[in-house]
Amino acid sequence: MREIAADIEATWQSRKHHTGQDVRTISDRDMAAIAEKHRQPVREVCIQCLKMGITPLRYLRNSPAISLDEQIILAESEVAVAGCGGLGGQVIVHLARLGIGRLLVFDPDAFDETNLNRQTLSSSDNLNVLKAEEAARQVAMINPAVEVSAHAIAITDPGQKPLFSKTNVVVDALDSAKDRLFLASLASDLGIPLIHGAVAGFEGRVLTVFPGDTGMEALYSSEKPDGPEPSSAENLLGTPALAPALIATFQAMAVLNILLGRGPSTGNRLLHLDLANASLNAFTL
Repeated sequence: MREIAADIEATWQSRKHHTGQDVRTISDRDMAAIAEKHRQPVREVCIQCLKMGITPLRYLRNSPAISLDEQIILAESEVAVAGCGGLGGQVIVHLARLGIGRLLVFDPDAFDETNLNRQTLSSSDNLNVLKAEEAARQVAMINPAVEVSAHAIAITDPGQKPLFSKTNVVVDALDSAKDRLFLASLASDLGIPLIHGAVAGFEGRVLTVFPGDTGMEALYSSEKPDGPEPSSAENLLGTPALAPALIATFQAMAVLNILLGRGPSTGNRLLHLDLANASLNAFTL
């Protein structure tokens, strides 16, 4: 790392921060060149820069809302996202721009035309492409300092438990009660906090679930996990783009709060958002 540090010292440039302070910065291009020279991931070079007090230009506007020390925490963290569709795709993009160092993404499906109204990773050019693989491709373009482990499998597939060995937070962006309850049980067994999100029409909800919490069971105990798919609220009310975008933002913020030790330290607090009536309500389960 000494050789990398020397190259970083020889490369950084001073730049005026929007607060008026002079800040030591480095560009994506220079980090990529250093990474290639030393055959290291860009993420490792990025972390080294942050630890040297040098801010990658892509994170300059994150501060002072996110401090340099907090940016290091994010770069050294891993978040798993189950589902890469309307909620998950938006969450993945937010986390990549925030600078989460590693993303573990799951989705067995491919994009089709019915996804184009709301799924931020979908386009007319990537129809029939696996969502997990497309998430990895787009994150590489958004932020090369983020490493993505993409898995085109359902979260319920056997053998996936070891994949979570380094995961700090799990995001639930699924669309069935059965899969959600499975994921909540898995996260609880592994001692990992889970951020649940769901949308229907112009409404949505977000719930932070810490290991041992019973919030997911409270939400889904009255539903039939094996019931017919058309009975879900999402299928009954549809999913215009606005609700997934909003709920995904709240989920990403909940991830940020957990990783940085901000916000409520207890779970089972449900937020319900109604865009049509411009209302937000919080409930304790």
